[in-house]
Amino acid sequence: MRLRIFERPYSYLLAAGALAAAMCLFPAGTEKTQQESPAPAQTPQLADGQTGMEQEAPQEQPVGADLSERTGSGCLLHRTIRYAQCSHSVQRREDLPAQLRGLTRTALEKELPGVVPGAVITGFSSSEVDIAVRLPMPCPLHWVLRGGEDGMLHVMQNLSGEAMEAVRKTDVPLSLAAEEDRQALLAGMVFDDVQALEGYLESLSS
Repeated sequence: MRLRIFERPYSYLLAAGALAAAMCLFPAGTEKTQQESPAPAQTPQLADGQTGMEQEAPQEQPVGADLSERTGSGCLLHRTIRYAQCSHSVQRREDLPAQLRGLTRTALEKELPGVVPGAVITGFSSSEVDIAVRLPMPCPLHWVLRGGEDGMLHVMQNLSGEAMEAVRKTDVPLSLAAEEDRQALLAGMVFDDVQALEGYLESLSS
């Protein structure tokens, strides 16, 4: 089914933004969003790397830690997801996957990549495991404008919190952008809000 540009893109994108924010803030577990440092307001950025994960720096076990301690049946997983393109982070607390229960920290470190790729352990106890993951994309509160294979510009969002997907196809061709902007649009330009995104699209159409 082919998507068409909406006559009232503001209302559509605001609705999409509200949905993304809700998914970011209220998943199946307990989650909250943080901003590690202020992000530049309404400034297009390159969205380099739309998929995959960047490895966090692993943390050493504390001196004197009980190496025989194992994750229990009611153990929780506290996940911190950091978004490289906007400096925001999301924290989720959920049940530890069954395949990671009953493991020591050393054993869990070996099994973790197969369950949560790119994650590193930042804290460990029998009742809760803390991990961190860095994703090379913006969080669900931002919009990305990207040139598609059809030569048109598409609006992308990180609706799931872990992958970019198209939410709208515009009627603006990539060829209208200045030559110096085209490479950036093929990689993806990040916008902080709908007004900045629509303003840029209008500047291409005028």
